[in-house]
Amino acid sequence: MSYNEDDSLLLQQPRKKLELNVPQISQIPQEWLEQFVSYLELERNYSSHTIRAYVNDLRQFIHGESVVHGNNGNGNGNGYSSLDFSPNGSVAAGGSLEADSLRDYVRSIQERYSRQTVVRKVSAIRTFCRYLRREQLIEDDPSKLVRGPKLSRRLPHCLDKEEVSRLFAATELNQANDDGASSTIRDRAILELLYASGMRVSELCSARLQEVDLEAREMRVFGKGSRERVVLLNQSACHWLKEYLSRRAEKRGQGDISALQSLGPTEPLFVSRQSTPLSTRSVHRIVLKYAKLAKIDKVLTPHTLRHSFATHLLEGGADLRVVQDLLGHSSISTTQIYTHVSMERLRKVYMSSHPRA
Repeated sequence: MSYNEDDSLLLQQPRKKLELNVPQISQIPQEWLEQFVSYLELERNYSSHTIRAYVNDLRQFIHGESVVHGNNGNGNGNGYSSLDFSPNGSVAAGGSLEADSLRDYVRSIQERYSRQTVVRKVSAIRTFCRYLRREQLIEDDPSKLVRGPKLSRRLPHCLDKEEVSRLFAATELNQANDDGASSTIRDRAILELLYASGMRVSELCSARLQEVDLEAREMRVFGKGSRERVVLLNQSACHWLKEYLSRRAEKRGQGDISALQSLGPTEPLFVSRQSTPLSTRSVHRIVLKYAKLAKIDKVLTPHTLRHSFATHLLEGGADLRVVQDLLGHSSISTTQIYTHVSMERLRKVYMSSHPRA
């Protein structure tokens, strides 16, 4: 291919750098935000909870405090295809999308929120800025020059084995007072399943009947980022699940559990008295109810049973990698926090038991 002297001079000229205006934070287009949400869901595979939190954080960053809800699954089915980023609140960042403005904003929210909340808000802004830079919507990523607070890792709360036994015993006490109500049997099955499998409360509430194999004593669950894993069930959890499902089948006139499982792939594992899927809030209330009956003087949530599951496995000699797989952690560093819990408990036993400690 031939070219003349003028062409040669053109080829030697450096490519002109793309000139991009630095947008005012309050004028960031909604289109950018909607594209960012699609990126989080489709490319990063973030959970709906994380996406909702990030969107809320960005709404505050741009316009002020506000609460975001999806479109209930209309449109593209993800619940986020039509978002309202209109102003609604007080605290918002000012100025242009530059490092100084971001620093001022971080300082302002540090005065109002816990360290953990500020860390999440800064993470949302950084992820958003990185996305804008990747898509060449901004020339530089200003968040690279902004430091957020460091989050110290708190040791998770967990129950000891005697407290777990008391929690289960509380359901038997409630059953005796409640004439053997099927809801109490359901509650016992929930508590047993949370402790036996270490699953998250969101995983339990989204579980389907067809995902449980009582004969093999295992269950498929879908965790964060829609990652699938198999959790194992102990004998006690299987017993109470069978009891609950048998009662439920009898109540619906289904005959037995197999007939109940044939209702279809969307049939939830646990339902309310109105036969609707249980919400995470309902499971929280169930756990608190029996913690109070058992007189357990600790902050107790469904996640506490997950912490207890992991801690007791490690105390029993389980390999850290096995516990990581059972919990569904993508990184071993997340699971390692439980080794510190086990050591802390061992230290307390040592200090209270050794005569010269």
